[in-house]
Amino acid sequence: MSQYDFRMRPYREEGRFVVGLDLSAEFGEDYEGDDDGYAWLAHWREHVRPELIRAVFAALRQDAAFDVVSAPRGASPEEEVNIAVTWKRPGARMQA
Repeated sequence: MSQYDFRMRPYREEGRFVVGLDLSAEFGEDYEGDDDGYAWLAHWREHVRPELIRAVFAALRQDAAFDVVSAPRGASPEEEVNIAVTWKRPGARMQA
């Protein structure tokens, strides 16, 4: 028996959809640097990011024709979230 598996694999199509968020904060002339430890960014990560991720997953899961799972790709989870969206086999009920 060969160590390689030469069975036919189903054809796979892929697509990509990216939503990028560039976060920033502006300060007045009296700003003295990041001594506050990027408090604005910590606030975003603690309050906005979790709600945004929940909303994205909820929207993606509304269509039963797709499976949706978190798919980390090695990037910092503080800075990036990857989601694998897979269409179920033909015959899955599609929404119009």
